[in-house]
Amino acid sequence: MKILAVLTSAASVPATLDAAALAAAALADASIEALEVVVEPGHMMASSEEVSIQQLRELKEGTPQARARAVRTAFDAWTAGRDPQATSVFWRSVTGAETDGVVREAGPDVALLVVSHDANMDASDALHAAIFSTGKPVMLVPPTWRAKGRARFAHIAVGLIDDDTMRHAILAAEPWLGAATRISAISIEGSRHVSADPAAMWPVSTITPHFLLVPPTDAPTATRLVQEADRLNADLLVAGAYGHMELMEWLFGGVTRELLQVADLPVLFAH
Repeated sequence: MKILAVLTSAASVPATLDAAALAAAALADASIEALEVVVEPGHMMASSEEVSIQQLRELKEGTPQARARAVRTAFDAWTAGRDPQATSVFWRSVTGAETDGVVREAGPDVALLVVSHDANMDASDALHAAIFSTGKPVMLVPPTWRAKGRARFAHIAVGLIDDDTMRHAILAAEPWLGAATRISAISIEGSRHVSADPAAMWPVSTITPHFLLVPPTDAPTATRLVQEADRLNADLLVAGAYGHMELMEWLFGGVTRELLQVADLPVLFAH
């Protein structure tokens, strides 16, 4: 199976590839494909407005070619001196729209997409395509996060609620949950869709986590969940993605949107 690591800026290449390498450690015979989508306005089948926006990016971020060279340089720096026995990492560069490129490359052999939450258009387009158009689980990585000696995601926190979207996310995360040495299933007291019996919300009979029912605070639900995951020194957080309509989430907020803003550790989503 393959991990597809979508590279959306030179600065976030180390974080994205670190997370992909840890994710690959849980899969037998896994490889990593580092995907760069070079978004060139002249090669896009898009509206004139979209093309104009891409052209305006050059004033702040440089030309597509310059951005592509910076990403490749960062990739080469990350791969230099890696252990020859480590998971194989292959480079792939395609030209076109970010959304189309991500969807096209997320083939049947891809088990997981890894995307950094960069503050740029490519990252936003890649994340949207990954979650809504590929049918694959997606790992979102803060752009400054690093593995720091971790060999795998050994301690996984799960934001546990009684919800079909959350159950789907847990099932999608099963390969990584099965390889973990510790799983903390966190439910926040008084939250919507939280059962008095946490075990009744857990969908995988072959894996038993440590259930925690934690008290709420004045912090939003997503912030509270991240705080608890950090307190437990978790390496990865599993959460459902967009249980309600996407438009409603972005207009009025929601736990998924909050997680995108506050997470300081990788988050595995499934929609």
